[in-house]
Amino acid sequence: MTIANSVFPGRTAALLLLVVLLLGLWLGPVASYLDLIQSGAEQIERQQALLQRYRGLAQASQAEPAALPTGDVSAAILLPGLPESQVVAGLQETVKAAATAAQVQIQGFQVLRSEALPGAVRVGIRVRATGDIAGLSRLLYAIEAARPMLLPDNLQIQSHAAPTARIDAPRPLEFQLDISGVKPEARS
Repeated sequence: MTIANSVFPGRTAALLLLVVLLLGLWLGPVASYLDLIQSGAEQIERQQALLQRYRGLAQASQAEPAALPTGDVSAAILLPGLPESQVVAGLQETVKAAATAAQVQIQGFQVLRSEALPGAVRVGIRVRATGDIAGLSRLLYAIEAARPMLLPDNLQIQSHAAPTARIDAPRPLEFQLDISGVKPEARS
């Protein structure tokens, strides 16, 4: 037996071991890495398609001018386009109904100066009333939930406890609240 014959089976075994090792690497981490790259590429393609769709929608919405809210949307936000005195009277009636439901006693109303806004007029009243804290909470909720939209502002609360009143008895609160709404500007 010569040296060349004895080395050949060792080289074959080493080469076979190297092929098995490379095949193991290919099936293990390299295959997982390639799958990860493939799924990332598919996700990028989906995101690009979504981006193109959004761009198309944005261009379509820019091409069509936005219409001003009319009908139901305008009625839910703006007070009616009546003369200011009628709008104030309607606002007072709305607040009276909300106060009755909230068990709050109204002491008086004061009409506030109207404020001109771009394309609209802000009309408001100041309400002086008495009631407990739960009634005030219900009144504020009713005003904020009212349609057309009403805006409460400048809430001032005073508590006057009677000297002979029991500590656990609910104390009446006196409060003042500005309530306003927005009506469309009168066209001339």
